[in-house]
Amino acid sequence: MTTVLFIHAHPDDESIMTGGTMASLAARGASVVLLTATRGEGGEVIGETHAHLFGDRPGLAEHREHELAEATSALGVSDSYFLGEERTVAGTGLPPRRFEDSGMEWGADGHAVAPAHMPPEALCSATVAEVADYVGAAIRAVRPDLVVTYGPGGGYGHPDHVRCHEATHEALRRLGAGAPPVVHTEVPAQVSADAFDPQAPGFDLTGFSAATKVPSVASAYPVAVEQDVSEFLGAKAMAMAAHATQITVAGEFFALSNDVGQKILDTEHFTVPDYAGPVVHDLLEYAQEHRREIPAESGSAEVAATHGGISGAHEGASAGTSQEVPEDSGRKSVGRWVADTLHTVLVAVLVCVLGTLQHLNASALNLNGQAVIVPWGLALAVAMLIASTWHVAVSHRSTLLVVVHGVVISIGSFILGQRGFLPGQDLLITNFYRSVVWLFAPMVIAGIMAFTLPSLKSQPPVVRKEKNETGS
Repeated sequence: MTTVLFIHAHPDDESIMTGGTMASLAARGASVVLLTATRGEGGEVIGETHAHLFGDRPGLAEHREHELAEATSALGVSDSYFLGEERTVAGTGLPPRRFEDSGMEWGADGHAVAPAHMPPEALCSATVAEVADYVGAAIRAVRPDLVVTYGPGGGYGHPDHVRCHEATHEALRRLGAGAPPVVHTEVPAQVSADAFDPQAPGFDLTGFSAATKVPSVASAYPVAVEQDVSEFLGAKAMAMAAHATQITVAGEFFALSNDVGQKILDTEHFTVPDYAGPVVHDLLEYAQEHRREIPAESGSAEVAATHGGISGAHEGASAGTSQEVPEDSGRKSVGRWVADTLHTVLVAVLVCVLGTLQHLNASALNLNGQAVIVPWGLALAVAMLIASTWHVAVSHRSTLLVVVHGVVISIGSFILGQRGFLPGQDLLITNFYRSVVWLFAPMVIAGIMAFTLPSLKSQPPVVRKEKNETGS
């Protein structure tokens, strides 16, 4: 199994910059591991709902941990770690350590710079060598085939991004010839300019502000991999939306706390210093072609043995023990399909019965002598229908099951309205417009969601236990 380690600075960076690629790799059976350097304690906060978290570094850190967990689930990430946590340093002699968000200020050139004051625990308060110690421990624990991190400019100059680049390269330098190859997530200048174009179709509908200056730092290295992630834009958008304190998503666009709109990129670029070969269009292919074995070092076996995630799988492969691997092509097993279908049908039957009983309820209001019927029962029934359809879509990520959900409700409602089927059935389904709407709404809503809901465009990998037979 190919393992790719993504090293990012804060929760949300993984989704914005590499989310589509992570989802693509996971869907095709690769092991996608995320190492996040900080918990984003110094970030700004969007909206009144989370306004109380602004300035509350411990509170915001805890909240963003939950956002990151939701985002990585949407992307199909195999395992996720924070830099310095105990799992990544076990057996290395390094004490567990928590690195915090350094914060940033905007420089005169429009790019981010290190703030004048930062906490002593900040990532940039530590030396490059100190951070590299912990990055190196994580690399030895995960034993990836490829490492992904920022270019030297950090995307837009954020000091934590730059420190991740510096520390990752120092850690790889120490590993020597056996170090895994590294690529950098960078956005070519023209791609960045197009992403901020306020004339792009649909931008005017978002309500976002137009950029007066593109903040991105130009790519430092030649593009080696150009990954088309259009098939996984749904998963990427869902992951970005999970970071609700930091990102607002509107259709194909998003904005950070500055409210400046930009397009969600459907192509993600990865650069390599002095790269002179042809541009590769698949990061998984690049990783497999450039794979190198990391030499075993003192303590690395203990790290892997105590590591509950990917390194445990690597050790299992060499020892002939069970390991978790994604099913071929990321498809669901038969048992999983049966369970998901039963769940969908049960939800549909419940909604069918409750909606059929509820949809005719209405109240008559007298407005200036005119009787106005308010179909509040139908409104509640349709709201329940939309919520249940969304639940099925997000839970199972299956167009087929969304359609099954709608079909079961529609057919069930028709059956409940058949004369002689139930006593008083004419009171459940009538010839009022409310009943007509209720009979056809399930299929209409299912059709709309099946063809437009982004979450149905990607399928997270399903894991199964596989016995490795090559061990001694």
